[in-house]
Amino acid sequence: MALGDGIRRDISKISTLERDRFIAAIVKLDTTKFFPDGVSYWDKQEDIHKNAHFNGVDVHSGPAFIPWHRVIVNRLEALLREVDPELSLHYWDWTTDPRVATGSRAALYTPSFMDNASGNVSHLLNNFESTEDAEIGNGHTKIWRDVGGTAANPDGTPAVASDATILNNPDFASFAAALKSAHDSVAHSYIGGTISHPHYSFHDPFVFLLHANVDRLWAQWQTDPAYPERITPGSAYAGFNASQLAALANENVEPWAGGTGLEPWASDVTKQLVINYFDLSVVSPPCYDTNGSDFHVVEAENNLNVATSRYQVVFNSVPEQETTWRAATFRIRTCGDVEAEVKPGTGPGAPFGVATPHVVSKAGPTQYRDVRVWFEFTAGAVGTAPQSHGPVNTTVTVGDQDFEFELLATTTPRPTVAVELALDQSGSMSDPAGTSGATRLQVLKDAAGLFANLLQKDNAIGLVRFDDAAYPPNDPTFPGMPVTKVNSNGFGDPARGTALGAIAAHGAHGATSVGAGLAMARSELNALPSGAYSEKAIIVFTDGIQNRNPTINDVAASIDDRTFAVGLGNENQVNTAALTQLAGSTGGLLLLSGVLSSSLDDQFRLRKFFLQILAGVSRNQIVVDPTGHVLPGVRVRIPFTLNEADITARVIALQLLPVLNVSVETPDGEVIHASAGTPGVEFERADEVTTVSLNLPVPASSGPAHVGTWYAVLDIDKRAYKRWVSKDHDEHEDPRIADLRANGAAYCVSVHALSNLRMDTTLTQSGFTPGSTVHVRAVLSEYGVPVEGRARLWAEVTHPDGSRSVADMTEAGGGVYEVGLKAAGTGVYRITVQAEGGTFRGARFTREALLTAAVWPGGDRPDPDIRYDSGHDRGADWCRLVECLVEKGAVSRKLQKRWLEYGVDLDRLRECVKEICS
Repeated sequence: MALGDGIRRDISKISTLERDRFIAAIVKLDTTKFFPDGVSYWDKQEDIHKNAHFNGVDVHSGPAFIPWHRVIVNRLEALLREVDPELSLHYWDWTTDPRVATGSRAALYTPSFMDNASGNVSHLLNNFESTEDAEIGNGHTKIWRDVGGTAANPDGTPAVASDATILNNPDFASFAAALKSAHDSVAHSYIGGTISHPHYSFHDPFVFLLHANVDRLWAQWQTDPAYPERITPGSAYAGFNASQLAALANENVEPWAGGTGLEPWASDVTKQLVINYFDLSVVSPPCYDTNGSDFHVVEAENNLNVATSRYQVVFNSVPEQETTWRAATFRIRTCGDVEAEVKPGTGPGAPFGVATPHVVSKAGPTQYRDVRVWFEFTAGAVGTAPQSHGPVNTTVTVGDQDFEFELLATTTPRPTVAVELALDQSGSMSDPAGTSGATRLQVLKDAAGLFANLLQKDNAIGLVRFDDAAYPPNDPTFPGMPVTKVNSNGFGDPARGTALGAIAAHGAHGATSVGAGLAMARSELNALPSGAYSEKAIIVFTDGIQNRNPTINDVAASIDDRTFAVGLGNENQVNTAALTQLAGSTGGLLLLSGVLSSSLDDQFRLRKFFLQILAGVSRNQIVVDPTGHVLPGVRVRIPFTLNEADITARVIALQLLPVLNVSVETPDGEVIHASAGTPGVEFERADEVTTVSLNLPVPASSGPAHVGTWYAVLDIDKRAYKRWVSKDHDEHEDPRIADLRANGAAYCVSVHALSNLRMDTTLTQSGFTPGSTVHVRAVLSEYGVPVEGRARLWAEVTHPDGSRSVADMTEAGGGVYEVGLKAAGTGVYRITVQAEGGTFRGARFTREALLTAAVWPGGDRPDPDIRYDSGHDRGADWCRLVECLVEKGAVSRKLQKRWLEYGVDLDRLRECVKEICS
């Protein structure tokens, strides 16, 4: 006997421990589990039973008696498992005296289990009330018994027909009549007391042991191997006349269908189920220890190729280098364990494989379940697609039955993306980026340049600029860059050089029309030849509120490419609501920086944003993304985990100053340096970024390196360090050098993986005002199959006031994990979604994703219309005064910082001056 195996057994023969847990769960259903209407789970069963006397098919005198009671027994078992998931609803063998312990049987009416066999119940079930006295005035307010008072044999056992006599009936009509006779004339009468009254019997827990036995006998009759038609819905009720069959087919199973006025689910309508008595869930026999031969493969769920008489496992459009799993799936019915395997000698060869050669489906609480044998297919190297493979034949054995399959696959080129940068060059870009010590223009150039350096080969990059208008790449005054393919991963690639030059030439002048920049970016992408790139994406970078037409809303309907937005500022300084909605509707995201400070996190924030976007546009996964400092003479080892589902990985080490050496350490402890020339490992270095690309598995000298814990190893280059810290101090010292002297070398290490194990995240908001709910959703899949029951996800939230909290995400099924966060305070919320778990083969994995949300008073109000009136008197003297105050140094930087702390938006003020006074 295995507790939790889902088998219902003679309750007098199970262990004392299980009986104790059973009665404890019953008591909890009555005293601790309540529906929203205040009725306990237990008392609701009596309401249901009474309701069924008067509604729908006559479930006590009519044809639905036996199947209706199966449903209430099954549903009570489900409620029991809410309290104790390992329990089953066992049965009382009504040919035995439940008061007596004999041989392997325990007595059931004891002070520690079912309480008194005669008279009112006592201490254990004292809270189990009955409505008898209130309704018929018999003096019983609690449940009571009179076991053996009537319908008993001389030896005290029930005077009931033998199981064999009942089971010997040839059709359901005669079987049901015999079973109901035993139930009506003996079983209820034998127990007596509350159970002897049909309208009150379901107050007493023992009634479920009795009805489980009714159901057991039906299940035993159904699973007689000589009569397989008894478990088929169309023939399950053989012997009934046409009107009886019509009643079972046309009437819903009430009150669970919601048609009688009683809500068994107490206002939780998700629990409503509209079915009739031919439904598979009603006809299917539950798992009892007396069932006959019940193994049956209902169907192979894969498509059948009629021409070859083989079922198909099809791998469609698998991208180059990636591995995909597909299953041979079998719907079976059985209460026992089931084994399935690829028949020895029939397994497929490369590029196909068998992911799970031998599968054991353990017995569980449901007799119908799916058994899957997983096959895998790995597409060829980059440049080999498209290809077609198969059919390749194989055989799968389920139980003792063989099923013939054919495997087929097609491959597609690795997805490529054309990315258009739309960069804001309005005048406020020359202003300080908060208190970080850098201007906004410097921050933009640094972050966008990082993106240009890291975009993988075979993708493309282009650039347009916008202020109060947008400028095409060939504009003579503000030229950008046409969409150009990146041909290598090297930092010296010509396309990267062109992009870096265009980014370096970015300036600051004019007002702001974000809509114009978006429209120009889309126009450039639309001009690309059809099929040149499999995907397109826009990255818009802005630091201000739009004050020139067209607006974001004006062009949003025409933007159908994935759009990623970076807002340099807080929730009031950019068009947060409009950009959030645009990014969300196109499959992108908005990342808001907030007001940047000189802290380590803020120093790297915009670069992290672009790394997040890089992972998004290239469909890569972020494994880890920590920041920190390296002290002179200290070697820092930053762990990251790779697994068998990862195809390639790249360590991206960012630094504020170029003083760090970067290497990687394999799970076996071998350290790989740039000078080693290890095949499949490529190092690239620029002033403030070093990358290490790993083509997995890496052929390290100690053996192939792939699954396990790797390390990014950082240490300070002594000569470079000395060169920077030896610079003279002055009052305008570069804050990066000051940080280097005080704390060591700052770093951010981001590890990206091209992987078959993916986490896709989305963020939506119920609104943009304080008190709104931020809904975070993540979907985990491995080889295209949902990751279920083997991962933990949580959201780390940095609140606008700098405080932090952690919220666990709830698994909702299908690899979906969710959490709702209340955004109570005004400002920007930075949310890091983190996942950790095990792959199908048991290797550890981690994933990260960065999201932002924002709320502010009035956030749900639509953006005001932008209107201009060039004919009115602007007040030249007043304009000159305000321009002097905000543009010519009349207000000190110290005071500007103070104003910023008090919520004065100087950037918006400058833009207003330009708008009104120009």
